[in-house]
Amino acid sequence: MKKKLHIIALTACLVLSMAGCGKKKEEATEASNSALKDDVVEFVNVELPAIEGDRDNAVAIYNSYFTSDNVNLEQFSSDLQNTAIPDMETYIANLTNIEVSTDEVKSLKDLYLQSAQKQLDAMNKVAESINEQDPDLLTEADGLIKESEDLIVQYQTQLRTIALDNDITINGSFSDDVSSGTDATP
Repeated sequence: MKKKLHIIALTACLVLSMAGCGKKKEEATEASNSALKDDVVEFVNVELPAIEGDRDNAVAIYNSYFTSDNVNLEQFSSDLQNTAIPDMETYIANLTNIEVSTDEVKSLKDLYLQSAQKQLDAMNKVAESINEQDPDLLTEADGLIKESEDLIVQYQTQLRTIALDNDITINGSFSDDVSSGTDATP
């Protein structure tokens, strides 16, 4: 009889300890989801908007060449080299310095950073093309912009998935038509 009671007590202890493990896993998952939500919100809704001024200015200067009929190439080259490129470099430095804690947001940040770097590389190619009067460099710049746009689409796709899966509200909107990175922020 004592053996039966001992076995029943051991079985009960095992069941309770397994239930406790399940609860710990659930609590760990909830903590992980909370950390992800906080990290996404901080990165997308707070950190990126705080630094976007330099990027927006650089992209506006870059896009002015493609939206204006009468462009003074010497002035455009000067604006690129003296304002747009330094602004974009500052933006990339600030973006690099943003600290994120979850792997998902690190992946988002990496895509976003790669896109910004492609934009900067394109600006440098255009400035080089003007200075060297080499139209082939414009073709290379166009390819870099397309790569930047593809990276932003990947970023937005991943961000949408994370936001939907984790019930996260993202400020702003997603762009289905990303042109020259002008709407790179969701």
